[in-house]
Amino acid sequence: MPTPDGPASMIVEGSVIGARQYWAGGWRGRCSFRLHDGLLHPLGSEEPADIEVPGTLFPRLSDHHVHLGLIDADALLPAGITSVVDLGWEPQAASTWHTESSFPGSTLPEIRIAGALLTCVGGYPSRSEWAPPGATVQLASPADAEAAVRAQIGLGASVIKVTVNSDAGPVPSAELLAAIVSAARAHGVPVAAHTQGAGTARLALDAGVNVFAHTPFTERLDDDVIERMSRAGTAVISTLDIHGWGEPDSAFETAQDNLRRVAAAGARVRYGTDLGNGALPIGVNTRELAAMAAAGIDRDALVASIAGVWNPPAIGPRLAWIPGVPPETAEETASWLAGARGTTIDYLEETLP
Repeated sequence: MPTPDGPASMIVEGSVIGARQYWAGGWRGRCSFRLHDGLLHPLGSEEPADIEVPGTLFPRLSDHHVHLGLIDADALLPAGITSVVDLGWEPQAASTWHTESSFPGSTLPEIRIAGALLTCVGGYPSRSEWAPPGATVQLASPADAEAAVRAQIGLGASVIKVTVNSDAGPVPSAELLAAIVSAARAHGVPVAAHTQGAGTARLALDAGVNVFAHTPFTERLDDDVIERMSRAGTAVISTLDIHGWGEPDSAFETAQDNLRRVAAAGARVRYGTDLGNGALPIGVNTRELAAMAAAGIDRDALVASIAGVWNPPAIGPRLAWIPGVPPETAEETASWLAGARGTTIDYLEETLP
């Protein structure tokens, strides 16, 4: 019934929402969902709906590498991104973002954080202009690793970030890297590594890192390194578009070739943009996805890189949807995914056409 502020919402406890297509670690056809306790619970495909979503519903669309201190975080959810991983910033500020995104009714994406970037004394990005004071923790010895890791986790970190960048200064020793990984593992937290410079990818892999924060872009990965990454289940975050921002440079060519070989070997590939690094669009980045498709990643693997392979028992409070159903090719799907609109269940009606 109308109210002074406009029509009453049709989405109330018990409402049924229908969608033409649903991603749950793979494509599902027509599906209906009942709203209960703030979440959408899947029902049978033939259940009549109170509200129809004219397209494909996603429980999550994630950018696995962002720097929220360099962008407008409030713009992410409307542009289709429901979940982000902030891979390095001043830890008190990052902790605040993580907490704010957890509040009921928050219109921020879900925010996971790494806290500060861990490195050796003088290591990247301690001398870089983009990193604010406190964003880098410089460790003098392996004995410092446990306290540094514990401090980030205490502020809400669900991943630890290490930097191994020989192009911008000294890099952690093998012993220091191993100590960081061991401390994180003891706390049940994965480690993501920024590698840059000859031999740094192998150094990080030898230490047992779980994720490469970028597809390596300063060296062609040796075949044995790629084979080891695949065997170990090491993930690679794409971040191809930072190399030229639509005008590919030599680093782009190196990274795309490495990603092609990594994907062909069966290693895990995750969509990520390094958002905040130059002229990147807020939201789902067509150029990033198109570059991944051109590296040989097929349609369903491309979708899985951003939407995940998990099948949650219920959706919410954030979700995303895209008008229409997925095209047949990876190249077409890259453009289609860029039409994503993110929202919360409370505001779903306002998002629909």
